[in-house]
Amino acid sequence: MSANLKELLEHTQTLSVLFIEDNFDVRIQLVKLLENFFSDIDVEVDGEEGLKRFKEYYSTNGTFYDLIITDLSMPRFDGISLCKEISKINEDQTILVISAHTESEKLIKLIDIGIYKFLQKPVDYRDLLSTITSISEKLKSRKSFKQLKSEVKSIRNNNVILNQLAITDKLTSIYNRRYLDNILLEKIEKFNKKEQKKLSIIFIDIDDFKKINDNFGHVKGDKVLVEFSEIIKYNIRTEDIFGRWGGEEFIIISESSLETTVEIANKLKNVIEEHTFCKDLELTSSFGITTCKYNDTLSTIIQKADYALYQAKKNGKNQAFLIE
Repeated sequence: MSANLKELLEHTQTLSVLFIEDNFDVRIQLVKLLENFFSDIDVEVDGEEGLKRFKEYYSTNGTFYDLIITDLSMPRFDGISLCKEISKINEDQTILVISAHTESEKLIKLIDIGIYKFLQKPVDYRDLLSTITSISEKLKSRKSFKQLKSEVKSIRNNNVILNQLAITDKLTSIYNRRYLDNILLEKIEKFNKKEQKKLSIIFIDIDDFKKINDNFGHVKGDKVLVEFSEIIKYNIRTEDIFGRWGGEEFIIISESSLETTVEIANKLKNVIEEHTFCKDLELTSSFGITTCKYNDTLSTIIQKADYALYQAKKNGKNQAFLIE
């Protein structure tokens, strides 16, 4: 056996084949010939049964036959009708048509469907070998292309996941400091270029959070942070950007007026105060609010919000403090 034939058989022996032929003697003869190349051959006696088997195979295996070999002239449901129906279901299906006649009109119809592989009966081994070799190369190329597409898709999906992880706080699954710094810097630049009319931020800090960790442990403290972030996220608008600044401190970036931002902060303060955390803890929170002014930088707006939060804490906590 030549190296080329051995390589060919290594591939064809892995292929799934559906063979349709209505003539008993021809069917037996061709099956013996095809078994030189294929080990997995399903055989049907006419186009109608062939189409039924084709659908059943996909339903059972979740994939299509690698190759369909069909006679052209058959009763009830001929080869052209079969090829049309199969191509509707799987436009990439590889089909080899075998016919005793070179009927040009029928061959043109097959070409219109997208069938280009034909063999004339009686089938000669050398012609079959040549055709199977061509089909094998086509299928290997298609498989390689599909694998490449799959790998590219997988890489893209992984990149999406990695990008998401890079901007997400591991504990609370909201935006992290890295993302917040970048998006806030971007919005400040737009504001200073007058591409954006309004920009306000709210710093939020859980009052006396250290006592929770000291009295109940860090595991419960983490649960409080997760629950706290979920409550905030649920009670703000979808267009507002919310993330964890660090520790028990959070931030909301909003393209709202100062009045609206103050309303948001007071609403959140009340919601948090009325909520029972971890089924047995009551908490309060403080809010530092500021708005972006022309020529503000990331550093200056953060300093203003931080000082506003400091004043809210200094004034007794559980309140919002505004610095324009």
